[in-house]
Amino acid sequence: MKKLFAGIVFLGAVSLPQMVQAQKLVCVNGDELLKESHYAQELKAQLTKKKAELIKKFQQKAQELISKLKSLQKELSSGLLSEEAQKQKQEEYMKLQQQLQMLQMEAQQEAQKYITEQLQKLDKLTKTALKVLAKTIGFDAAVDCNALLYHSPKIDITPEVAKVIDQLAQQTNSTQKGK
Repeated sequence: MKKLFAGIVFLGAVSLPQMVQAQKLVCVNGDELLKESHYAQELKAQLTKKKAELIKKFQQKAQELISKLKSLQKELSSGLLSEEAQKQKQEEYMKLQQQLQMLQMEAQQEAQKYITEQLQKLDKLTKTALKVLAKTIGFDAAVDCNALLYHSPKIDITPEVAKVIDQLAQQTNSTQKGK
């Protein structure tokens, strides 16, 4: 039994390198891809702009609520309110605090949703670019260069992927503008 197991392990060790050598592997550096792709740079600028718009929108609404909260706080601390009026103002104060928290959560969710949508577009273009390059260059698998302990610069196709992404993005934009 031990001899059979050793024979299988030996055959596996001999055939594994042959299988690995038969496969062509390439890698893409995600960080460099974001720097080299014009589309990714445009996307980054759009995200920054959208973030600024959302912050401005949030700050305007939040400022209104904060001024109402401050006004209520002054009324509550004045000591001039009847017990019932004070109770009513405290309830109003708590509702405004909840509205402020909800506003903040909604702004965060809206920002996260937008970021996710844009990153999904980039991911889809990247996968399409890799499929196009797999057909033209002829590779079997692509991995993140940063996930490898070592890789030869010969297998890094980041610049090619960036170019194809930009071309695909241009085609997509011109197709959408034509509609």
